[in-house]
Amino acid sequence: MRLRPRNSLLAVLAFAVALCGCGGGSSTTQTMPPPPTVALGGSDYGWYQLDSPCIREPYGVVYNYDTATATIDAQLQQMYANGQRRLRIPIYFARGIDSGTIMDSTGGNLSSRFRANLTGLLAAIKATGFEEIEISFNPQSDNLPIQWTTFSSDYFQENWTLIQNLRPLIAAAGIPYHLDLLNEGIPPLASGGYAPLLQYDQMLWNDYVTAYGSSDTLGFSIIADAAHANSVSAVYGASAYGNHGAPPLFDVHIYDETGTSFSTAFSSLTAQGYAGVNWIIGEAYYNDAAEAASLRQQAASTGQTVLYLTQWPLTSGPGCSPDVNVAPPLAFANYQAKGF
Repeated sequence: MRLRPRNSLLAVLAFAVALCGCGGGSSTTQTMPPPPTVALGGSDYGWYQLDSPCIREPYGVVYNYDTATATIDAQLQQMYANGQRRLRIPIYFARGIDSGTIMDSTGGNLSSRFRANLTGLLAAIKATGFEEIEISFNPQSDNLPIQWTTFSSDYFQENWTLIQNLRPLIAAAGIPYHLDLLNEGIPPLASGGYAPLLQYDQMLWNDYVTAYGSSDTLGFSIIADAAHANSVSAVYGASAYGNHGAPPLFDVHIYDETGTSFSTAFSSLTAQGYAGVNWIIGEAYYNDAAEAASLRQQAASTGQTVLYLTQWPLTSGPGCSPDVNVAPPLAFANYQAKGF
């Protein structure tokens, strides 16, 4: 997801592991639980159109679902026909902004129009046959804690209230889902200056798990570099705001230097005690054959289970935008060929 400062990100995965245990002894056999389901992913689907040169802002899929229903539904059908089975849907919001992608969140809710649009879009995704979704929360402008120099209780409460107000709509859609509580929200603590973001994460994580548990969230997506990956335990460990532990699943974003980025994230998370936590690759370059091959090789060599990958609508080569240069993200064959 973009529309905010963008750093290096992480990429995608899908690696099958078979686990079988046989108990020794004369008459009893113990069968281990089945391995997690590894399945095909798909795309981050944020925009249904780009104007030249890569102008995306008027064309957010949640913002415009009511006025572009036929177009968006047809694109969903084509993505599904091309092998995509899972989607990641970004929700862009900020106080007092209505941009065509960003929706006004004043008071901690969206307008009735945008709430209805979200409900309609999720219904269309389910009706098309998609099997799972991830919803990422993407605050912008003053709502974005990555940019704060001091902690804002006002904007924190607005963001948290928005999540509470939208969660029932997402759950009611009847499709398996996970929530990313803040896109790429794990702070790069080694860089310094991110105390407000760390406080935001610790407060939001502990408030969310207290209210709802952790089974439907993957916490905060992680940029796959050392500065961000090394900070995961600071977010989910004991703090002044609680100690609810880590989510059951991580969303890692991988783009450049794919093999090194995957290895760095794997080593860092393992060192912090998170070995065995499954991954989703929530962002990776669009339909990129080289990245798909590298991710598959890394998943195989490390043994890290990657449940699936959702590609970001940005190609690795030169393009008209450093953030988004593909809309809609229809092709998926290169990741599908590697089992992602």
